[in-house]
Amino acid sequence: MIEFVKIFSLLINENVNEAIATQQQKKIYFVLGNESADLDSIISSIAYAYLSQQLISSDELKSSATSFSSIYLPIIQIPKSDFSLRPECSYVFSESKFSESDISQLLFLDDILPHLDKLSSNYDVNLILVDHNKLISPWSEKFNDKIDTILDHHQDEGLYLNIKSRQIESVGSATSLVVLHFKDDWVKKTFQDDSKLSKLLLAPILIDTVLLDVSKGRTSNKDKEAVQFLLDILNIPKSDQEFFTSNYYKAIQSAKLNISHLSNIDLLRKDYKEWNLNNFKIGISSIPWFIDGWIQREDKNIDKLIDSFKYFKNERKLDIFIIIQIHLWRISSTIRN
Repeated sequence: MIEFVKIFSLLINENVNEAIATQQQKKIYFVLGNESADLDSIISSIAYAYLSQQLISSDELKSSATSFSSIYLPIIQIPKSDFSLRPECSYVFSESKFSESDISQLLFLDDILPHLDKLSSNYDVNLILVDHNKLISPWSEKFNDKIDTILDHHQDEGLYLNIKSRQIESVGSATSLVVLHFKDDWVKKTFQDDSKLSKLLLAPILIDTVLLDVSKGRTSNKDKEAVQFLLDILNIPKSDQEFFTSNYYKAIQSAKLNISHLSNIDLLRKDYKEWNLNNFKIGISSIPWFIDGWIQREDKNIDKLIDSFKYFKNERKLDIFIIIQIHLWRISSTIRN
């Protein structure tokens, strides 16, 4: 994997006086997933940045960030400490043969924010949005006019209509759009680590489409096309593809359910989104655990849960706090309460 942290460190310590004097300001593209930082957001942002950088040069970035006029950096929009709340992410990276050293090169929100003003002054900073199409704080305060590209599958907010590239489609996974965005270039040349990357990319598409189950209403032809393209790169024989994808899907879901050790507050933080709507601050936590099991863990004392909910709501100064329970029943079906 590209050494994103190393490149970022070089950028914030780079002497840019000469570049500024000659009006040759380097472009930095931050590739942002949404603030829930689920598999789809994390992997689609990493893949977009990685593949974009590979198209600039076939040589992996190893030395100086000054080697390129454009740098693509994926930003995972959570604090680094929150990554451990997503056991399915760790599983997918490991299963795709990415090492702990590779994972240590991922950039998180708390890596970027202390240096954002300096970077904005020294470089031409632009944003690429994947898995969302509306900026939130802190990005919305300074970067609404710096959006270059959007690749998303959520409801179109009708914003940023004049940007360079804007693709918002009703597909199951934003990762499918990223795969197909680079498909033609991927066919023409072999990207570094393409087998590892392909298995990584396969994970969020299978999860978001519930194993390409059309009856769930979340699978499009583009999702199917993306999955087939990735399976072909992995050289999975046609006769084995259903078995392979089914086992991979079940293993990811099992890893996702490994949450009983998390505290109540960590469970609420795990998959959390926040909006401001008509002057109301609204927070939503999605919990992949059935309520009866959760209460059982708290010695059958529901007041302990309610106290945690109140604490979380008050800490974030929410007007409305919604908790969605997602119970995974026998891996194959999902029920929302």
